[in-house]
Amino acid sequence: MKKRFIRRHNAALISVLCLVFTAGILLAGTLALSQKGTFSVAAHVELQRSMFIAEGAANRIQYLLAADRNLHPDDKPGSVDYTGFEYDRFMADGVEHELDYYGEKIGFTVSDAVSGWDMGSSSYQSVLNMISNRDDAGDDVIDLVNQVSHRLGDYLDADDDIREYGQEAGGYEDLEQKPLPRNEKMQFREELFYIDGFAELFPPDVNGRLSSIRLIPPADTSDLSGTGSLFSADRRTIELMCDLSENELDTVMDALDRWRNEKELLSDTLDEELLNKLKSKFTTVESGAYTVLLYPPRSKSRPFRKLVFSYSGFEVDGPADQMVRYLEWNFL
Repeated sequence: MKKRFIRRHNAALISVLCLVFTAGILLAGTLALSQKGTFSVAAHVELQRSMFIAEGAANRIQYLLAADRNLHPDDKPGSVDYTGFEYDRFMADGVEHELDYYGEKIGFTVSDAVSGWDMGSSSYQSVLNMISNRDDAGDDVIDLVNQVSHRLGDYLDADDDIREYGQEAGGYEDLEQKPLPRNEKMQFREELFYIDGFAELFPPDVNGRLSSIRLIPPADTSDLSGTGSLFSADRRTIELMCDLSENELDTVMDALDRWRNEKELLSDTLDEELLNKLKSKFTTVESGAYTVLLYPPRSKSRPFRKLVFSYSGFEVDGPADQMVRYLEWNFL
């Protein structure tokens, strides 16, 4: 009898211990999921908050640019000695800035919106020819240029004739991309992603943007024609435009980096002949149209949605009709 009682008691004890163990596992799992959810929600909330911060900072930056241009209308990017001023200067020169926006540190750069290759009109063919006519262009590059040229031509022209490597409505429909092609002038730059092979010739930048290609402004907004800015040109664009040697390219890119990061004048880091060669193909005069990239400062990495926007500058009293018409507004 006593042994039977002990056996029953032991069985009950084991059951209770199993129940406690199971409950412990469930509780640990619940806590782990809760902790993971907390981290996930916190990061999401921080990202959402950063978007509001970026929007407010974007508005302030526009007026900082307007104020700088009002005070120094004749200054040219790359030739201004930042150390000669007790306050920061804001120009379309790619220099990294830091803004204190109500206690939040924001990093940003400003570049000229008149930059990059103009691929939105018939001039695209001359750009493609520049690539294929280089001495170091192999057969694979020439073939890719021909394919992109034909596809882009079919995308823009109004007829249904298909070029050798081109593609018209039927081909796009097979790819489930109806109602492409445009069959007229492109309305925005990112349409070039629809052209098979284009991104191989002109890869997107680290933010996924076709920054080497000029923006196509909405109708009746801004004129972005003209010579591109030197401070927005990437290595490949400079190479194609100026026909520089590898050593010269290295020197130019190093000088541009030192200007952006250390504000060293180009006249101090480039010899006169090389600088004049650059200025013969690019401009160092601001067009008045800006592209601004906002990001968390390098010194304080945190969840943050980068913002890039482009617009035509205005005077210190604001835009003429109190309306800013953005040529680009993207959270990255």
